[in-house]
Amino acid sequence: MLERRGEDLETIGEKLRAARLERGLTIGDLQRITKIQRRYLEAIEDNDFDAMPSDYYKRTFIRQFAEAVGLNPKPLLRRLDGKPERNDLMNTMALSIPVKGSRKSKYNETNTKKNLVKSYIPVALLVLVVMGIIGTIGYAIFIDSEQGPIVPIPDKTTNLAGSNTLESERTSESKEEDSSSAESTDEKKEKKTKKKDKKAAAFTLEQDTGDYAAFTTKELEKPVKVTFKGTDGPAWVGLQSPETQELFYQYTIQPGEDLETFVPEEMTSFDIVVGAAPNVKISINGEELKFNEKTPTTGKKMITLKTDSSDADSTTTTNEQKEVFE
Repeated sequence: MLERRGEDLETIGEKLRAARLERGLTIGDLQRITKIQRRYLEAIEDNDFDAMPSDYYKRTFIRQFAEAVGLNPKPLLRRLDGKPERNDLMNTMALSIPVKGSRKSKYNETNTKKNLVKSYIPVALLVLVVMGIIGTIGYAIFIDSEQGPIVPIPDKTTNLAGSNTLESERTSESKEEDSSSAESTDEKKEKKTKKKDKKAAAFTLEQDTGDYAAFTTKELEKPVKVTFKGTDGPAWVGLQSPETQELFYQYTIQPGEDLETFVPEEMTSFDIVVGAAPNVKISINGEELKFNEKTPTTGKKMITLKTDSSDADSTTTTNEQKEVFE
């Protein structure tokens, strides 16, 4: 109980500093991961929350700090609001663990065995039905072979002229079938080629300066789905409007994590902001966007994606964005 009370007396900054040191991270490492300025990270550890630009950034920086060091940000934000921390999840998990040898665990074990037996009954019936069908077909074939062919075999004396006519008709029919099959094969190849060309020309790289890349596309199926996949390390990702430069989505993705979100249908262009470019892969409507290949960078990168009908001035306004997280 004394140890628990000591943990409750820790401040937000002390908890975050302890978690950072436990992971072996420096302030510089944390700055590269979260893209938050060093002075804000140090102010959080010193509980100097008045140094934050605004209340919004104060809560956002605490959340990103906690996620980067492996802590749940919700209890910290509750403490920031002056509310007590809750351990409902821990209590729920403790109550849900069955006692070894209890009536409930024995009932669950017996019920599992019964369900397993019931699951095999339909499979066994299906196997029996299939075996019966196969046996019936085999028996019919056997009886048919014993009785001989239904159509009688013609005599050896045949009309040579008639046979030649039949052979010529069969030859012409086979040629027509071969030509039709060849035409259908050519049509399939042309359709596959058109699909490949269409897929290959989905995104066109217009500009890549290292920290900024611009892509254009003829048309995007709406709603536009943006998928993020974490790779080597954590990375902050965000989506914003090129005109207003306001974020409508942001998250810190972890290695191996998959996320997806949708762009508002009224937007014809949007910006994707990535904190650590090598640590994330991006797909648009299921197709991967190669945004860090021509001019790769290890830091922050902004990607603008627009259709041919979108305003060309959106790229200029995106480059003038104030980068708060740098």
